[in-house]
Amino acid sequence: MRKILRLILAAAVLLPLASCLGDDDTDLEKKYGEWKKTNEEFVEKAAAERNADGTPVYERIVPDWSKDIYVLMRWHNDRSLTEKNLVPLDNSTCAVKYTLMLADSTIADASHKNYADSIYSCMPKSNVPGFWTALTHMHVGDSVTVVVPWKAGYGTVGTTGIKPFSTLIFSIKLKEITAYQKK
Repeated sequence: MRKILRLILAAAVLLPLASCLGDDDTDLEKKYGEWKKTNEEFVEKAAAERNADGTPVYERIVPDWSKDIYVLMRWHNDRSLTEKNLVPLDNSTCAVKYTLMLADSTIADASHKNYADSIYSCMPKSNVPGFWTALTHMHVGDSVTVVVPWKAGYGTVGTTGIKPFSTLIFSIKLKEITAYQKK
């Protein structure tokens, strides 16, 4: 246990220092500026989409725990049929099917990448902020498309196969809540 605590402490101290060793913000902007622009335009276009009746296709969701980020959510099911179902809390354990696509239509990840009917088991708060936000605004049985701006995704850091400033587009189905936690 002490070894784990030391590793966590070392990471907390060293990770901020690592950012000083690599690209600074202006280098990131030079290297990924066009990608950032493409991704921000993707989010703007999604936010501007309208249904035939003039209502927005996507609903803008801002989490209670951070007014600095948001996601755009589009439900694909009749929400009146799921409105009485449970909604996960931050620390609930959820069974989810998802696909993650990038703004250039690249499939970056999926719960079923190894097995056709594979389920991703997670707590909402253990994911990027945008995925966390989406899950805690869904009822069991809901299917959504979620547009996650880069600030609510991997930010300026990126991750394996995902560049900094990437907009994340998730298709999510909340299958069940396997462990519902209390606040």
